[in-house]
Amino acid sequence: MKNKLLKVWRFLLPFFFVFFLIHLLKDITQDILMIKTPLDIFGDAKEDLSFLSPAFQKIYLYGLGSLSFITEVFILYAIPTVLRKKENKISELEKWLIASIVFLAIFFIIATLLDPRF
Repeated sequence: MKNKLLKVWRFLLPFFFVFFLIHLLKDITQDILMIKTPLDIFGDAKEDLSFLSPAFQKIYLYGLGSLSFITEVFILYAIPTVLRKKENKISELEKWLIASIVFLAIFFIIATLLDPRF
């Protein structure tokens, strides 16, 4: 059973890679460079943070935003590294990868919930 879960997990990794690559490129073009690209079709969360104090707004925007950017870069590094290794157990890097994906999933859900359009 454990071996099957590992195979399913590793099967899903290329899909995660493509998702996070597209999202990272979208973030760079929309949020950093502020240019229009075809990636704009994927949308852009515009969180309403007005209920937070100005200090917490900055923590959310700059702290968590920067952390999510760094986490996406880590994921894009870690996935090919994990896929190159043919181990039959989950490595330490893979545990960090799982934690990173869970963190970003939670962050994406929160960003979507804070967007008044949804």
